[in-house]
Amino acid sequence: MKINPWALASIVFLVWAVGATVAASNYYVLSQRQGSMIESLQSIVSNVANKVNLAVSYGNGTVVWYNDTYFPIGWSLFNATAKLCKVGFTVYPSMGIWVNSINGVSEDPSANRYWIWYTWSSNGWSMGPVGADQYVIKNGETIKWELTKF
Repeated sequence: MKINPWALASIVFLVWAVGATVAASNYYVLSQRQGSMIESLQSIVSNVANKVNLAVSYGNGTVVWYNDTYFPIGWSLFNATAKLCKVGFTVYPSMGIWVNSINGVSEDPSANRYWIWYTWSSNGWSMGPVGADQYVIKNGETIKWELTKF
């Protein structure tokens, strides 16, 4: 018996089409489940962590943003910065922690350039009111470290 090549090709194509449809359907169902799981985990995380936008401005036009970064509730700005960056600092027992460098870029007292942190509000950037180790970050906050010249 002679098999028609077009019939054979059609059967192979049909089997492939059915297999691809099943695989695509399975992928869709899995992606929907994963989306639900991600939403569930995000709601759990939001109960134990704050989502913060943190920037580091190196004073030469380079700004590195760490957007939508989660930190445990109660963490200080210093803790958050040290988690994301390599931070050099000095501890002053009566005053707190002074940040000397971030990611290898150091302050330069001879040029009056120091690492200062700022918070963003509708009025623009405002200098931080306390030391970074004393400031507890809040959910949804935007904070920037800047190598500032005075």
